[in-house]
Amino acid sequence: MPGWKSNSRGPRSRGVPKALAEQVMVRDHFECQARLRGCAVIANEVDHVVPVFEGGNDELENLRAICSSCHREKTAGEATRARRRRRQPVWAKPHPGLL
Repeated sequence: MPGWKSNSRGPRSRGVPKALAEQVMVRDHFECQARLRGCAVIANEVDHVVPVFEGGNDELENLRAICSSCHREKTAGEATRARRRRRQPVWAKPHPGLL
């Protein structure tokens, strides 16, 4: 398929089966669904809308076609959120008995 960064699984997609990734690309007409700053418009990767580390899954509804540029920017934002969450001191979290 034109524009895909291929590996043995098809379009670049960590853990997403090739057949499912191809379904996503066809469904999204090979167009980036994120359209962030610097978007290449033509998708060459598959993205989890809700990241796996935040409870997302490999269901079709949670996957979208995305270009490398948008994927990098989205992933950087997710990494920042994860770092902030890890830095939150234990004492800042409410005690379960006080909820």
